[in-house]
Amino acid sequence: MASRRDRELGMDGRITRRDFFYGSAALLGGAMIGCGPEARETGSGGSATVGSIPTIPDQDYPFDIGPDWYGPGGVGDYASSHGNTPEIIQVAHQVRAGAFDEPPASATDTGETYDLIIVGGGIAGLSAAHHFQRLYPSGRALLLDNHPIFGGEAKRNEIEVSGHRLAAPQGSNDFGVLPETGDPDDYFTSLGMPRSFEYREPQGAGAGLRIPLDNYSFMHWQESQFSVGHHFDRVGWVQDRWDSGLARTPWSEAVRARVAEWRSATPEAHASGGVETWLDGMTMKDYYEGVLGLPPEITAYVDPILASIIGLGCDAISAWWGKHFELPGFGSVDRYADLDIHCFPGGNTGLARYFVKDVIPDAIPGTTALGDVLNGPVAFGELDRRDAPLRMRLGSMVVRVEHEGARSEAETVRVTYVKDGQAYVTRARGVVMASGGWVNRRVLRDLPASHTEAYQSFGHSSVLVANVALTNWRFLARAGVAACMWNGGFGFACNIRRPMVAGGRSAPLDPDQPVVMTFYVPLFFPGRTAREQGILGRTELLTTSFAEYERRTREQMVRLFGDDGFDPRTDIAGIVLNRWGHAYINPGPGFMYGMNGGTAPPDVIREPFGRIAIGHSELRGHQNWTGAAAEGRRAVEALVETVL
Repeated sequence: MASRRDRELGMDGRITRRDFFYGSAALLGGAMIGCGPEARETGSGGSATVGSIPTIPDQDYPFDIGPDWYGPGGVGDYASSHGNTPEIIQVAHQVRAGAFDEPPASATDTGETYDLIIVGGGIAGLSAAHHFQRLYPSGRALLLDNHPIFGGEAKRNEIEVSGHRLAAPQGSNDFGVLPETGDPDDYFTSLGMPRSFEYREPQGAGAGLRIPLDNYSFMHWQESQFSVGHHFDRVGWVQDRWDSGLARTPWSEAVRARVAEWRSATPEAHASGGVETWLDGMTMKDYYEGVLGLPPEITAYVDPILASIIGLGCDAISAWWGKHFELPGFGSVDRYADLDIHCFPGGNTGLARYFVKDVIPDAIPGTTALGDVLNGPVAFGELDRRDAPLRMRLGSMVVRVEHEGARSEAETVRVTYVKDGQAYVTRARGVVMASGGWVNRRVLRDLPASHTEAYQSFGHSSVLVANVALTNWRFLARAGVAACMWNGGFGFACNIRRPMVAGGRSAPLDPDQPVVMTFYVPLFFPGRTAREQGILGRTELLTTSFAEYERRTREQMVRLFGDDGFDPRTDIAGIVLNRWGHAYINPGPGFMYGMNGGTAPPDVIREPFGRIAIGHSELRGHQNWTGAAAEGRRAVEALVETVL
């Protein structure tokens, strides 16, 4: 029987959690996806926003991942693939445990040989496929992806509420329109994407709200353009925090007095030598507190914002990124203030679908019109046709990649993958690894020593993206906010978005109608090393049940919106969780420019070896769609020039 508190939170009601319960039989006793032996140093995790520093015990933590962990997926083509799936975690654990250290004797040889195999169906892999067809139109390629549907983190959740199908991003979520150049990376032209977009205007009691188009820009870069509220306990909502609202914050007078200095400081006033290299040699915390002498409260404020875009907080990330992202204290030139930032209804799912429509035209019926590409069902039977120049094989997790013979002499690369519990072997003249370092360093069996050493600098951290379908958002209209930030509790920010109109269709935007509220919850633990923070974040994702995350979400929403009439029993229609164990690369000092005159780690990884080239967004230090597309292009071009 539900407790009184759970009944008050609506935990006993019929919502999406019950209606779309995940039915997989996959249960896992193991460890975190893609990690090595260091994963054994794990314990129960916690979010940095709670303020605790958990202990990492010496023994293994017993993971038991089943249906009560994964939770619902909503409806539509993406329902079975939200975040890391239990099946992916199961096979990844087998890789980590050494099950594929030797070629599996039971593997079935497909008898196939391709010109190119692409490992990974995110934006980097799809870009590689696009450019392969551009450069080698007569070639044959196979793309292997471990998820039930393509896109990587550029996937969407769909939830039906009161007859409306609502969409929200699982991860990657915004984009700017690239200039029309006609160059190979002018994807808006080559893929047939529009360059202007229409959005639904808020109606009814919400007509006066300035509602963001995406899930990031309101946090700092375009905050003044939207109805952003900062919530403080015992104070309530504060808007325009940095100007008229600063005095209402609970910060001490001493901290408030430093805000103007923080926001106007420039690194050039303190740098000795080249600013870029100098900043890359220290952490953001070193710069804020050591160079500028700012109080730790300011560092703590920036921590979750930084973590939401690059994984960890100021104590782990190179200060170069503060300048790159134009955060306060780095002499902003307002590069982002007037930038048009867009977001498809399901985030960058739209970009992934345009790439797929380009390389396998019949995979998404209709034309390249926005409504057809975004709204049409995926024709899964078209993805892996025997006679197609490009085949896409989903649910296929690569576990071994190796040259057949010495790297300098081999004519083919052997690729072993697992699909539906069975291992298969196929071959290609060249391979693009459009997958992350946590995968590559395990499955590339003849990885050069230089690359193995460089990968030691690649740390990864986690994020939880929670999409909460609401029956109404009258409480937001009453509060006068559309995007929210806070300190302490579950997460640190959430918002609703203005829906894009595609094919004459869009979700409603009226406080009396349904909408999706999205929480991005980065998992970081200041005071720990970057490596430890990554382990703790993945541990939390793997050991926290769906019900517990649901409870935390409901409690946080009551804390934020209870005074404005929010009732979790009636206002929440469904919750879908997306758990990404390696969502971010964490570029610490030296990642971009190298340390002590050495080569920057990404530049080492970019060097092809034999018939294999690696191309993934993490090589840019910041994972975004343009970087992913550029790295996929670079990798395939390198192979076409040398071995294909």
